[in-house]
Amino acid sequence: MPLPEGWSIETEVAEESNQKELAAVAAQAYRQMKQAAAAEGIDLLLCSGYRTVEYQENLFSQQKQKWLDKGYSEEDAYNEAKKVVAVPGYSEHNSGLAADIVTPKHQNLDDAFGDTDAAKWMFEHAPEYGFILRYPENKQAITGIIYEPWHYRYVGVENAKAITASGKCLEEYLDQNV
Repeated sequence: MPLPEGWSIETEVAEESNQKELAAVAAQAYRQMKQAAAAEGIDLLLCSGYRTVEYQENLFSQQKQKWLDKGYSEEDAYNEAKKVVAVPGYSEHNSGLAADIVTPKHQNLDDAFGDTDAAKWMFEHAPEYGFILRYPENKQAITGIIYEPWHYRYVGVENAKAITASGKCLEEYLDQNV
């Protein structure tokens, strides 16, 4: 679903080291989570948070161009690109509620991040701070996005705990609760 016309959000710095921003409520929750993780020896790093639609357009165009360069048609390149980068205006990053969270020792956005201590800590504790793993493993057919062990979505503590306990991805959870 696209963001509404004229969408705006109040953001604030969530990650001091690189000045990455999130929606204010998500930024506060992230800082609390980062502090709790640090108390257990886990170093979290927000590498991507709020993005403007224009920034998202650039990311999407770059991804689409990779497929065009491989000889894909416009339509096929578009369809391949949207599996990896959300369509501009449809990205949760544009809402300020999406957070790509890694660790300084593993900043690659790849499946291997899921095996890090930071990812394991996030899988277990993120719901306590209102975040859910947005694109879980083996859910691409439902979400339309590849497995992203670094990509979290702020939904509030109560919702995060319920969604995580259900074992469902956000789409499945919303479908059952509509």
